Amino acid sequence: MKSVLLIATLVLTLPVFAAEPTAPAPATPAASPAAAQPAPAKTTGTVARAQFTSAVQDHEPVDKLTTLTNDKTHIMFFTELKDMANQKVTHRWEYNGKVMSEVSFDVGSDRWRVFSSKTLDPSWTGEWKVSVVDSNGGTLGASTFTYEAANAKPAAAEPAAAPAPKP
Repeated sequence: MKSVLLIATLVLTLPVFAAEPTAPAPATPAASPAAAQPAPAKTTGTVARAQFTSAVQDHEPVDKLTTLTNDKTHIMFFTELKDMANQKVTHRWEYNGKVMSEVSFDVGSDRWRVFSSKTLDPSWTGEWKVSVVDSNGGTLGASTFTYEAANAKPAAAEPAAAPAPKP
């Protein structure tokens, strides 16, 4: 038992005695932060079409919305991109200057159609904006729509009063 304890102690202390002291590495000038970071990839291409819609069928928007009433809570944003293959774009949904959602897409070819959707709370009335943002954070385009309170249903018309009898 004593020999096992002695061997364990020697094994644990050997690296301490075996290591040769090393001289500190010579100081090298620090690289500037700009040189340390790779240059951002250059964004190419354009947003050919962008619009709000109630649905997308066969990769195309079914309508073009500029306003939506708050009795409806679902809206989509459709974008057609040109000459942006192998890049990344993001739909940034904003309300009252606050980012509410971001949806990113990898663009697969020179003509690429994408869409994102948002479920809205009926109390979020006002102007909404969706920006198409490239991988460097640059805005390629932006569109807005107005989310407004639905008009109250008109009250049922009251029957006309019968004319007063003539004396």
